[in-house]
Amino acid sequence: MALRIVAQIGDQTLRSPLQKGENVLGSDSGCHVCLVSDTVSRRHAVIRVLGDRVEVEDLGSQNGTYIGPRRVLRETVSPGTLLTLGMVPVRIEEVQDRDLEVGISLQEPPALKPKDIAPKGSTATLKALDVFTLHDIPLLVRKLRAGAGRTQMAAAVGSAFFHTLHCSSVEISAQASSSGAKKGSPTQDMNEGVLFQASREKESDLSYAENHDGDVTMRIGFSTSSSARTYQPLIRAALDLILLADNVATTPLRISKPVSAAPPFPEPASIVTSVIQIYEEALQVARGEVSVLIRGESGTGKEVLARYIHAASRRAEGPFVPLNCAALPRDLLESELFGIERGVATGVEQRAGKFEAANEGTLFLDEIADMTLETQARILRALQEREVYRLGGHQPRPARVRVLAATNRDLNELIRQGNFRSDLYHRIATWSVELPPLRNRRADIPNLAAHFLSREAASRGLRIAGISRAAIEVLTGHSWPGNIRELENEISKAVLFIHDGELLDTGRLNPEIISQTNGKTGPSLKEVLEHVEKEQIRLALSESKQNVSAAAKKLDIGLVTLYRRMKALGIRS
Repeated sequence: MALRIVAQIGDQTLRSPLQKGENVLGSDSGCHVCLVSDTVSRRHAVIRVLGDRVEVEDLGSQNGTYIGPRRVLRETVSPGTLLTLGMVPVRIEEVQDRDLEVGISLQEPPALKPKDIAPKGSTATLKALDVFTLHDIPLLVRKLRAGAGRTQMAAAVGSAFFHTLHCSSVEISAQASSSGAKKGSPTQDMNEGVLFQASREKESDLSYAENHDGDVTMRIGFSTSSSARTYQPLIRAALDLILLADNVATTPLRISKPVSAAPPFPEPASIVTSVIQIYEEALQVARGEVSVLIRGESGTGKEVLARYIHAASRRAEGPFVPLNCAALPRDLLESELFGIERGVATGVEQRAGKFEAANEGTLFLDEIADMTLETQARILRALQEREVYRLGGHQPRPARVRVLAATNRDLNELIRQGNFRSDLYHRIATWSVELPPLRNRRADIPNLAAHFLSREAASRGLRIAGISRAAIEVLTGHSWPGNIRELENEISKAVLFIHDGELLDTGRLNPEIISQTNGKTGPSLKEVLEHVEKEQIRLALSESKQNVSAAAKKLDIGLVTLYRRMKALGIRS
């Protein structure tokens, strides 16, 4: 177990791990734990972690160190002890070692500094490429997306090659356009000349790599011919960024989506093979007009899948109208579905129903099993006739909709019991699919938790460090009877108790979840990672039609390594 202190300064909570040995607490920024308060001395007290013993000593502070009402000078304390430094309460807390380790980080890594790179040598070259890849390329893409013009992009690209990759010389130039501008004219000056140029001390026998496209040329000088050959693909890509700048700068960023373009899988994308296959099949089904029945426990993401099918369909520009059939009694449900005319009952105004609202779009009927046989009959007629009559109405209303239905119940059993119409079942279940519960896709839990945590933190204006390893083990070990919805609610609640810069650790999680994990009811992190690896190998084999060599290339590992991992994980091709 590890120790940390929890200090309350106004409405801010500070949590800081205690290292073995001395931990100085005070208002000075050089202290191990900085407590910014007028009542705390610059070097107020020291907490010593001496094996199993913890000792607190006051360092001659002005306002003193207290345990309860008693002022202490030097004393042995235990975890859970509440100290007061000046007017700041400080509690010593015992936590799991792995609660102080980052399992999933939500913070961007610190930017690499090109100035730290040595100019020569193979190691320096490798480091330079790392910096260029991890630091410069993201900045260049961001600048391009922000609408930078050709000159701006050329300057940014040239600077990155010269300073980060330490090239001997860099020149980016634009040739004259064919517009017929006279030499020396303002128009010609705008379209011809050097966009970027830099060189170091003159070196003899430089080797140059040059790439030309359209009216732009990049000419980079290197100290060796091997470097010139190595950097050719990078120069080509950089030239493309410069050429794209003209289009981005003159074209609105809003790009119309092609009708045939498939929407991305919902975030975060699943890494579980069975879920990936469901969404791949859903993409194919979405292109037609067949009805869809989505089965699965409550909270497994049935509406998320329905929205994906709608977004991937030819009805994507039309409305997506959801309705929970289990939330309303029969009369209210029928008025919601079909609409109602004015005067049907005292004080009732006319309004359209969901069928009308979803005309030329998609109607999502959640928990469709929870409705009466009479309502089922009316829905069947609406689907067959593609029109509805409002309650109390005599004129048909258009209802050309595609129905996506969902349920967490066994419709075949309900049909056998006489509680669900078989003709409606065959009408709504042309393609039937079942979403697995979260306990059967545990490999997705870390990514889902990080996604929900990042979203909730952003909504509250927090910068959360991430999730501790211990918390990941607890989350992946829980059975989640409420599935993804329960996980989302758990993360939303936990965020309320996290402050800027902190990790989501087990101390913020529901004690029932922790006790279940301690009871060994869920898999360990090692088991989860092995499951993820197994899923990825199976997916690669499936996509490669069980060709192990092709799967190894897809996974970017050696063939011998893949065979060894397949044997260890019990996978047969």
